[in-house]
Amino acid sequence: MKEFFTVRGKTSPRSDLAIGISALMVAAAVWCALTYGGMIKPLFLPSPTNMVEGLQQFASQGWLGTAIIKSFTRVSLALVIVSILGIPIGILMGAFPFFDSALGKIVNGAKSVPTTGLVGLIVLWFSVEEKAKIVFLFLGAFFYMVILVRQAVKDVNDEYLRVAVDIGASRWELISKVLLPGALPRIWDAIAVCNGIMWTYIVLAEFINNSEEQIGLGYLLYIGSRTQDSGKVFGVLLMVALISASTDWVLNMVRRKWLAW
Repeated sequence: MKEFFTVRGKTSPRSDLAIGISALMVAAAVWCALTYGGMIKPLFLPSPTNMVEGLQQFASQGWLGTAIIKSFTRVSLALVIVSILGIPIGILMGAFPFFDSALGKIVNGAKSVPTTGLVGLIVLWFSVEEKAKIVFLFLGAFFYMVILVRQAVKDVNDEYLRVAVDIGASRWELISKVLLPGALPRIWDAIAVCNGIMWTYIVLAEFINNSEEQIGLGYLLYIGSRTQDSGKVFGVLLMVALISASTDWVLNMVRRKWLAW
């Protein structure tokens, strides 16, 4: 028991799982007590039954599965584009002082601009169709990808570079055989972080031209809010959280199995 409260102590995987499941069970018990016990109004916090019923209504209309697939596709496509463009730029900035100096202030400044403030420009540039949603998600995560990858490259142990230089490695070999392999686990972590960021933005992205024709989880959330059905609202939010957590779990499993160094 003492190790659980040791500063920066570690727990075994089994203990970690047991504690996590126990915490979820306690949270679920409190939720049930508050809602089924009538201690809080359904408008503010629906019961698990109300939430399930809300999702079932969406499913019976054929909306839920379609919305999940659409939202997942949008996030996945945006993540691929962010990775293709952001990772090479981050590597260049982490490897070469010139690129870091030239792009660093631009990237840090752009990161501070709220993506929600760019909705008007995104609509102006890309209309209100599917492309606008992808661009919104892209802008929400791109600069974080660059910054995280740059730092991952910078944090590779300098001793590895010195040894490679001593044995005659070329500039390209330093990047491809030292910096990139050394930074790869944290680059994968950056992909997982950006995936989570995009799932926090998906509802806002899908508010652009919100309609049944461009259905997504954001549209279902809009319907729940418009009809003042808190069960539907909480149900959709839970779906977003579950999908985001599941994709993070998959990415972390890949990290532990193939990038554990």
